[in-house]
Amino acid sequence: MKSTRDTIYDELRHRLTSGHYPPDASLVPLALSNEFTVSRTPVREALALLERDGLLVATRRGFALRRRSDEEMLELFEVRAVLDATAASSAALRRSPVDLARLDALLEQAGTLDDPAEIRRSLNEWHDTVRHAAHNGTVIALLHTIDAQVKTSAPWSTPTVDDTFEATLAEHRAVTEAIRDQDAEASRVRMLAHHTRDRDTRIQQRVRRCVRPA
Repeated sequence: MKSTRDTIYDELRHRLTSGHYPPDASLVPLALSNEFTVSRTPVREALALLERDGLLVATRRGFALRRRSDEEMLELFEVRAVLDATAASSAALRRSPVDLARLDALLEQAGTLDDPAEIRRSLNEWHDTVRHAAHNGTVIALLHTIDAQVKTSAPWSTPTVDDTFEATLAEHRAVTEAIRDQDAEASRVRMLAHHTRDRDTRIQQRVRRCVRPA
C-alpha cells in the first residue's frame, strides 16, 4: 500500500510531466496540503523527491518548475537516446514471447485510436515494455527520471495535421521487428533514429513557444 507521500509524489509527477502547471507556477506546501487534505509533512517530502528528480527547484515560498538551458536540454536528449537504444539492443537478445505480444498489442491499439493523448499513452507504454524486455533495472530507473525531465522541460504537443502519428508509428514498428528478429544492432540504430526525430520535434515546439509574436 502506498504511503501518503508516495501518492502525492505520483500525482504531482504526473501533473508536471503532462503540462498541468504553467512554466511560472509556484508549488506551495500549504496550498497543496489543503488541496490533498493532508498535513504539510508528506507534501514537503514529495516535493523534496521531485526536486531530487530534477523537476523542481526550491524557492522562498515553495518550489518552482526547473528551467533548463538549451545546452542542458540537448544533453538530456542525448543521454535518453543512448539509454533507450541500449535497452532496445538488449531487448532484442533477451525478450520473451510475452514481451513481443505486448509490443504488438500496444502498437495495434495505438493504430486504432483517434485521441492523440491516448495514442501517446499507448506509445509510452510501448517504450516501457521495450525497457522491461531488456531486463536491466538500472537502465529502467535512469530512463524513468530522464523521461520526466524531458517532458517537463520540452513538453510534446500534437501538431494539427492528419498524419501526425504515421511516421512515429512506422518507427515503433521498425524497432519492434528488429527486436522480433533478435537483431540487436538494428534495434539500437532504429531506436536512435526514432529519438532523433522526437528530439527535433520537441526542440521546434519549444522554440515556437518561446518566440513571441511581434
